[in-house]
Amino acid sequence: MTNENQISESQELISQLSPEEQAIADVIEDLVQPCDRKTYGAKLKKAAETLNKSVRTVQRYVKEWEEKGLLAITKENRSDQGTYRIEKRLQDFILKTYREGNKGSKRITPKQVYLRAIVQAENWNIKPPSHMTVYRILNPIIEEKENKKRVRNPGWRGTKLAVSTRSGNEINVEYSNHVWQCDHTRADILLVDQFGQLLGRPWLSTVIDTYSRCIMGINLGFDAPSSQIVALALRHAILPKKYENNYHLHEEWGTYGKPEYFYT
Repeated sequence: MTNENQISESQELISQLSPEEQAIADVIEDLVQPCDRKTYGAKLKKAAETLNKSVRTVQRYVKEWEEKGLLAITKENRSDQGTYRIEKRLQDFILKTYREGNKGSKRITPKQVYLRAIVQAENWNIKPPSHMTVYRILNPIIEEKENKKRVRNPGWRGTKLAVSTRSGNEINVEYSNHVWQCDHTRADILLVDQFGQLLGRPWLSTVIDTYSRCIMGINLGFDAPSSQIVALALRHAILPKKYENNYHLHEEWGTYGKPEYFYT
């Protein structure tokens, strides 16, 4: 199935979350908000009590949410029950608002689209969509856009390594330190403190040289990705890495410098 077919199929019928699924979604959205370690542990325990699930089950929900998005909480119970169609004119408005709002250097988030959709629905005197409905409509477009932005790995004969800027220009990557990219992911590990209290999964931000794929720098912590986190990772990438012997490192980390282009 092509991306266009997937988008069309997703737009034809938008399923609403059941009350149970909505409760799970609300809990997950609260858990993924940045907070300190102690607060996260308390929120995780409260989430388990709210859903009447074990802490481990809630942790699984969060991990699947990060990997699959809404499909993680709708895949088991979705059928013809509890579904209805959203009006096509409102659906078209949501899609147009997102596309127009992300042309050129302009940027609009799904949440901003959701807020505008509510106002438009009220103007038309029709039922407004839930924020999950808006996200489900936009998700195929967002995924397709991300796929187009992905950079092909170097080393394959007959291919060209290039990245596209937000303004539509293409940069041909020809050497190291030409282009760096910053990516963020949850580390696949759960950390606890000295008392055994669960702290959660830290965020790992990496700055990668697009040409060589070398890791130039990192930032590891519990704060969610932001401009400050990107700046910390970039600072670590630019500076030489000097570590004391008590770190017991097996190899030196010799990568550093300044990129000509940097994108996130």
